[in-house]
Amino acid sequence: MNSSNTIPLVRAAVVEPFIAAAQQIGVPVEKMLRSVGLPAQMGDDAELLLPELHCWHFAQSVARTEAIPDFGLLAGNAVSHQDISTLAPLLAGCTNLYDLLKRFCAIAPLQSSIDSYVLEKDGDIVWFSQKGVRLMDEAVQVETFEIFGMIQLVQLAAGTNWRPAEIHFSFKHRTEVETADEFNPGRILFSQRYPSIAIPGNLLPLSLPGLRVEHDTDNPANLAPMPGSFSEQLRDAIIPYFGTEKPNKKLASEIAGVSPRTLQRRLAQQGTSYSRVLDQARLLKAAAMLKETDLKLLDISLILGYANAPGFTRAFRRWTGVSPRAYRQLNSAA
Repeated sequence: MNSSNTIPLVRAAVVEPFIAAAQQIGVPVEKMLRSVGLPAQMGDDAELLLPELHCWHFAQSVARTEAIPDFGLLAGNAVSHQDISTLAPLLAGCTNLYDLLKRFCAIAPLQSSIDSYVLEKDGDIVWFSQKGVRLMDEAVQVETFEIFGMIQLVQLAAGTNWRPAEIHFSFKHRTEVETADEFNPGRILFSQRYPSIAIPGNLLPLSLPGLRVEHDTDNPANLAPMPGSFSEQLRDAIIPYFGTEKPNKKLASEIAGVSPRTLQRRLAQQGTSYSRVLDQARLLKAAAMLKETDLKLLDISLILGYANAPGFTRAFRRWTGVSPRAYRQLNSAA
């Protein structure tokens, strides 16, 4: 259960490497996603927000059931950090390694609401650390993926053969991590306070010939900010489930990691209710489908959990003051 008044969220794109790795080794991905409480099909929207703990349960579950202790490294090899679809455009335009790492630290909270990457100088060494909240005591797959991704970013300037002289993990000793090619021949320490890598300070001015991103981004922070309140977090976390799960209070409680009673109390403290949050999520999803797709109103109605199109039309008119058809016409004309 989540004891805080927040729901840790992560972009669907950040889970893409784990899903890609699972598909490569023949894991029944949809079944595994469903078993940990994630929508079986996430669609093509990489910016969707998912309950982060559920995502890392997916990574741990694949590693355990398939007996792949280095699954986090498989995920990093399947999709590198600089190729994550919501991250890559935001890294464009960096001129050297220091710019890249500073940019990454600044935009990481747009990918995960609990990430906190920092650069800290210690003599001739700069420590690149992930000081965000740990949702699991032994998040081996997530942490190895994070560390490998940090190394991949430095390798864009220093070359693919570069390895940190020292690597820190917060979990206990793991032989498969200690012997991994991706981390050796560096010194690897376990049971440390934060996952970190040591970067020689003289590497920071290096240019980035290995950065393959080609995007024009004058404003790097072009992802929507993470939702702030509990009700907003729940609203956004419900959206990916439309079309694969029936929205109800039980599902919402599982997403939030609290009991139904606690869910009701926290929403009441913010002057709202589950039904209002569900309506807000439906409105956001409906507006996107009406603008961006040619789906029939019946199909949209069923995705949102309505039994028929008239029921959806009445609700949409109540939310916006116009019918779904009129809304689509107005936005297509624009």
